[in-house]
Formats: sequence, structure tokens, C-alpha cells
Amino acid sequence: DGSTPEENHATIELELERHDPRLAALPRVLALSKADLVTPEQADRTAGEWRARLGPDVPVIATSSVTRAGLDALAAELLRRVPLEDADPLEPELAEHLTFRPAARRGFHVERTAPGSFRVIGEGIDRLIARHDLENDEAMVHVESRLRRIGVLRALEDQGFTAGDEVEIAGVVFELDPE
Repeated sequence: DGSTPEENHATIELELERHDPRLAALPRVLALSKADLVTPEQADRTAGEWRARLGPDVPVIATSSVTRAGLDALAAELLRRVPLEDADPLEPELAEHLTFRPAARRGFHVERTAPGSFRVIGEGIDRLIARHDLENDEAMVHVESRLRRIGVLRALEDQGFTAGDEVEIAGVVFELDPE
């Protein structure tokens, strides 16, 4: 991509600092990968250049997943740096933990609107309906198949749905025949 390892390292360090300075303050171990693609002398020379750049507090280990070179040393260094006992409970937490769930907005729920009539509500389901011509039999077969895989048909059946009942999704009312 035209970038250099030095640029990539600087980018990661900057991202850590911007996200939370406490992360940027944590100890580092630098693993140089793909050492099998260069001579052992070149791998040692490059590791030495990184050691000079990063200082004595950052171990630099040339590794290769193909030849397993350096992997034992990397594992040993990581085990040496991870405490066996729990962290001091008086130390402040590092960073707030956020979980990104891109699928969270894909949820749906089913409600009975009248005897033999149901409504399915959910952004992802609405988009599915909007993308297909429900007058086209092949498109309808595809939509029903997707609704089955997503779990909509099971949710409808759990609410008492039977073949031939009306279902409203995204303002469109139609009959589903799960068979």
C-alpha cells in the first residue's frame, strides 16, 4: 500500500494516544513478522534498528509463523510480562469498555394487530422488503426464505401465525405461506 513499517507504527501509537493516554502508557512488545522472507542477518539487522529506535524498554523480536522462528521467544516474553495474580484493585481502570454491535439495529419484533393479522417491525426487515418487488413470485420466494433464516417466520409462528394470515412489514400487507 506504499506505507512503511515506521509510518504504520507511528499511526498505531497515535491512535492509542488519542483513544486513551493510559493505553499509550502501557508496556510494549514489538514482533516483526515474516522473518522467513529475508535472510537471518537482515532480520537481525532490522530488529536491531527497531531496538535502537524504541529503546531498551521495548523488546523487539523477529518472528515467522512459517518457520516458527522467534515464536517461542515472543511467547516467553508475553508470559513474563503478564502478571499471574489479579491486578491491584486500587489501580484505576484502563479504559471504558465499549462493545460495538453493528447488528444491533437489525433486530425486529412481531406484534399481533388483529385475529389473523400481524406486524413485523425492524429497520433491517423494512430494508429487506423495500429492496424487493413483492409482486414478483421469485422475489417473494427469496424474501420468505430470508425471513425464515432471520427468524421472522419462527417469531410469527410463536405469536400464533398460520399460513394465509396477513403480515404487515414496512407498511406493505401481504400473505405469507411458509410452506
